[in-house]
Amino acid sequence: MPRSTTSIRLPDDLVEALDERAAALGVTRSQLIIQAVEQALEDRSAWSPGFLKAIGTPRPELEEAVDEMMEAICEHRSRNEAPEL
Repeated sequence: MPRSTTSIRLPDDLVEALDERAAALGVTRSQLIIQAVEQALEDRSAWSPGFLKAIGTPRPELEEAVDEMMEAICEHRSRNEAPEL
């Protein structure tokens, strides 16, 4: 893959920490920066499939607790009627 060169200014303490981390990982400073940028650019707006599966699975044992919670919330509202859910 073709590569471009870019120049950035970093505080000295950040460069020192970057070099220490790169050395600990056995990679170059550039490789560590590339990894960090790639990670930062990953699409984090989508929910993970595992999370969606976990929240999409019916949990009958929670139904009664949710009903009790909603009842308590509605009983203790100090203003406006509860919205219809």
